[in-house]
Amino acid sequence: MHVVIVGNGVAGTEAATLLRSRDRDCRITVVSEESDHFFSRTALMYVVSGQMSYRDIEPLERDVCARLGFERVRARVTGLDPERKLLTLASGEPLAYDRLLIACGSEPRRPPWPSYASLRGVGHLVTMQDLEWLEEEVHGRTAVDAPPRPRVHETDLPSPYKRRKAAAASSGKRSTRPVIVGGGLIGIESVEVMLAAGLRPTFVVREEWFWPIALDAAEGTWIAEELRHHGVDVKLGANVRDLVGKDGLVSGVDTDQGPIEADLVVVAIGVVPNTGWLGDAVRRDAAGGILVDEHLRTSAPDVWAAGDCASVRWFDGRVRPEQLWYTSRDQGRVAGRQLAGETDAAYVRGTWYNSAKLMDIEYTTAGLVNMKVPGEQSWYYEEKGTVRSTTRIVHTEGRVVGFNFLGRRWDHSVCTRWIQERRSLPWVLDHLDEAAFDTEFVPPLRIPADLRRQA
Repeated sequence: MHVVIVGNGVAGTEAATLLRSRDRDCRITVVSEESDHFFSRTALMYVVSGQMSYRDIEPLERDVCARLGFERVRARVTGLDPERKLLTLASGEPLAYDRLLIACGSEPRRPPWPSYASLRGVGHLVTMQDLEWLEEEVHGRTAVDAPPRPRVHETDLPSPYKRRKAAAASSGKRSTRPVIVGGGLIGIESVEVMLAAGLRPTFVVREEWFWPIALDAAEGTWIAEELRHHGVDVKLGANVRDLVGKDGLVSGVDTDQGPIEADLVVVAIGVVPNTGWLGDAVRRDAAGGILVDEHLRTSAPDVWAAGDCASVRWFDGRVRPEQLWYTSRDQGRVAGRQLAGETDAAYVRGTWYNSAKLMDIEYTTAGLVNMKVPGEQSWYYEEKGTVRSTTRIVHTEGRVVGFNFLGRRWDHSVCTRWIQERRSLPWVLDHLDEAAFDTEFVPPLRIPADLRRQA
């Protein structure tokens, strides 16, 4: 049996390794245009910032394909013929399969600005090629303090990346006026990249506060304060109308709050499933996500999908992609079992959780937060002492359904267990110390007694 996996991210890699553990003789081919090796996409910012090397963000040894007997193909897939069980590569070469997993992930969301595609100095921070481009833009070849970094393979790079990379390399330019557009995780990571390079970026956020999909107004306002404290010019409620250019290079951003000078623009307005190459070979939703059942099977026979490109059912009945590292990992494992013939393997969506560091502020979330659960209420406490923190606990019908924490470290596994145990708000407040994950040098959270009584 020949299994082909399109994509060597976390979903594709987990599927391949699990399949090999079940079947030592199966022929497994892993196809990836982006990179030779599996890497942690969430760590790209640390490479640009000089805190890690390319090798540091690779979770597995580089000989893993050879050791496990994977055939590795570095190419772009341009089409799928499910009736003939054939993939088409950019070279025109066909690739046959018996079973296929599509784990091709996401790509940056393209903005509607008329000048976006025609100006150099405009890009994203999502792919390995984005990383290479941003390094050249931020550090330039003449930056004496920039540590040497290995080069990314350039085979079959999309022409905009080649053009932008060649322009940066030939000019030796280093950005002095960066602008980041988009108020989410990739946006704030891009801001931190600029700060690490000694730059003072402008951060353009369309919404009234930072990251409203995850934070409420008070939480988002605190993050904006912290950004400004570090020298970031934060512009909230600002809509970009277009980019401004001079001699083919970006020179500014036109917003409804006025013009902004810029010699570098990082567009961080989200990602979309990287599935345009599929056409009508499999059923997709309006956003491009591949529609799958609970076993991650697509509408085509012997074809599965997992990770950012797969649309799965959420708690509220809606079907859409889950664009998180650990959900892609879990889906990859289910897909690997399916490819191995375990037809009962199913993806069961667990309790949502995530964590990050927003500038110097720890962030932990678990459960249903900002999901508009019927009858939900939020219990909120802001700590302003030796430690500044916020604690928001979402509850409905006598039970806690979600947590949002800023400023302290919390163990999400404890919080998700409490949600599954349907604990009440008073009970959770009495046991909250059990979820604390701060070091011994951080004083414990002390919630005033009157606030506890109000719960």
